[in-house]
Amino acid sequence: MENPILDAKRELIHWIKEMDELEDIAELLEIKNKKTSVNKVTESQAEYAVKDDFHERFAKGLTGEELMRKVYAHIESLPWKEK
Repeated sequence: MENPILDAKRELIHWIKEMDELEDIAELLEIKNKKTSVNKVTESQAEYAVKDDFHERFAKGLTGEELMRKVYAHIESLPWKEK
C-alpha cells in the first residue's frame, strides 16, 4: 500500500519541474517561505541595534561606599520589632 502523501509529493515535484512561469514559481516560493517562517522563532533585530554603552553606564554607577551607605540606611528604615 503506497503512502498517499508520498504520491502527492511526487506529483507536485513533477509539476514543479515542468513549470516555466517565473510568476508561478515566485508564488510557490512565497507559500514555502510563509510555511517555514511560522516554525521559526524570530527575534527582534532592534535589540541588537542598541549601542553598547556598558562602560558609560558603569562609570555612572554607585561606588562601594555609596552602596554600603544606602544598604545601611535601608536596614535602619525597616520596621524592626524588639522581643
